[in-house]
Amino acid sequence: MKYRFRTDIPKKEYDAFVEQSQYVSFLQEAAWANVKNNWESVRCGLYSKNKLLAVCLVLVKKLPLGLCLFYVPRGYVIDYLDQELLQQFTLGLKDFAKQRHAYAIKIDPNFCVAETSSLVLDHKDEAIPHTYSVSFDKKHQLLLELGYRHQGYKKKIVDYMQPRFQMVIPLIQADGERKNIDQVRSSFKKRIRSYLGDYHNKRGVFYEYTNRVEDLDQFMELVHITEERQNIRLRNRDYFARILENYDAAIFFGKLDLEKYRQFLIETNGSEEDLRTVEQLMDEGRKTMTLSTALVIFPSCQSGRMSEYLYAANHLLFPKLQVSIGLVYEICRVSIEKNCDYCNLGGVEGTLDDHLTTFKSRFNSIILEYAGEYDYVIRKFWYYPITVLLPLAKRIYRKIVHVFHS
Repeated sequence: MKYRFRTDIPKKEYDAFVEQSQYVSFLQEAAWANVKNNWESVRCGLYSKNKLLAVCLVLVKKLPLGLCLFYVPRGYVIDYLDQELLQQFTLGLKDFAKQRHAYAIKIDPNFCVAETSSLVLDHKDEAIPHTYSVSFDKKHQLLLELGYRHQGYKKKIVDYMQPRFQMVIPLIQADGERKNIDQVRSSFKKRIRSYLGDYHNKRGVFYEYTNRVEDLDQFMELVHITEERQNIRLRNRDYFARILENYDAAIFFGKLDLEKYRQFLIETNGSEEDLRTVEQLMDEGRKTMTLSTALVIFPSCQSGRMSEYLYAANHLLFPKLQVSIGLVYEICRVSIEKNCDYCNLGGVEGTLDDHLTTFKSRFNSIILEYAGEYDYVIRKFWYYPITVLLPLAKRIYRKIVHVFHS
């Protein structure tokens, strides 16, 4: 079979291929290049008799001395079990990488080592769908045989370009049948379920979502509060705007009707502190208060869809209302309407003992342990200094700076 590798696939053709593929990450959609505009990008593909068989979005990071790194996030979009196809695609990308003076091609495929119910954290078990870990051993072995170097099974989020451990809420049964929202809700832990519905309704909590860029101001207000509270830095407004402009994406808001909550507190002899806070906010002219928010992407692929709960932020006020729990529930509801199989709550530490794991496990989620990163070395002379010595030097420098300032 004669193959032809292209590096200039028209966006329309590329998108059409991704849409008809199964279980494709949003990171391999052509739109991701518009979001990651600080990287160069190339849409690559392999043809046979003018039929497109496999694609990938390559992000190109320029380095000193004319070198660069080819990074394929959650790709390729290919049948990893087709050895000849994988080999020909690798050879085509390898030749292109040489032309661009890349020292390596880094991929972190969209398949998993294992899928495990989070109930194991409570020493329980439950039947779950298995889709991402099917035939892992064979896929892994084929990559190794083609010369890819596996980067190991490290557990910290910071060890990889993308989190190797993620927690997702299954919106399908173990047999693949789609769940309705009541079935999803009943799978949540009992304490979580108690906050949904009447609990929130009686207190004036309600939910909205929008894809309007102009509504980012509300989102950014909570992002800044979260950054200050956790001493972290998330993305800027322009970055989030690019996501809304390029994807089927939405900002979800969990809000509080202040007058309704005020009446509830009066009628139930509720917290005097909360009542004073509510009345102060109303005196300032506020009718509602946004307490929780999240930015979610819905994929373009037609099957094996996973919504992505990318960025979340919460206000410091009224934490006992647990508005973020209802927000996740609302995201699941919309994800079901959009025919998603999973709702991805995002990365956690592989040790499964961090606060993110504690929160996300409440939704009876599945722990996806991704395969991790594979490097295909193009320039051996540069690969070792860049991947080993440079990170080591950075760690030593940070330690010296820490000691100097302590």
